[in-house]
Amino acid sequence: MLEVKPLEENQISTIVAAFTQIGWHKPSTLFLQYLQEQANQQRFIWIVTEQNTFVGYVTLKRDSLYQPFREKHIPEISDLNVLPYHRKKGAGTLLLETAERQAARWGNKMVGIAVGMNADYGQAQRLYIKRHYVPDGRGLTYQYQQVIAGHPYPVDDDLTLWFTKQLK
Repeated sequence: MLEVKPLEENQISTIVAAFTQIGWHKPSTLFLQYLQEQANQQRFIWIVTEQNTFVGYVTLKRDSLYQPFREKHIPEISDLNVLPYHRKKGAGTLLLETAERQAARWGNKMVGIAVGMNADYGQAQRLYIKRHYVPDGRGLTYQYQQVIAGHPYPVDDDLTLWFTKQLK
């Protein structure tokens, strides 16, 4: 059974090791920064486990670095990661629901999220659409800035499309 809970510092080494095993660089300093931001009420971070085994995590930022969200005070769900061998079992949905509930508790009527544009993000793209996220209509961004037609951009993790979802 999947269980979502806030990240605790003593879990960081397990999380870093899980990502290292699959070749993803997620340093402990990242999670320590997230915990500091959580202590300052700037970000929340939750992990999901199955039978006490780490499966994934998500964060919710109160103030997005994406200017259109910042201007409208739309919190940003960011850094949703589910280990590949645990996908399609409900962990991503559970993490999104948790972040959406927190955004609603803050009094927000909308929440936002970005997704990468390469095939590595295909499952996330499909999940967000199924969860009723819609593109914000501003097109692609690269490192939080709108792309300009005809200009070259690397197709990497920073080339994203932004989505929003109305909260109930």
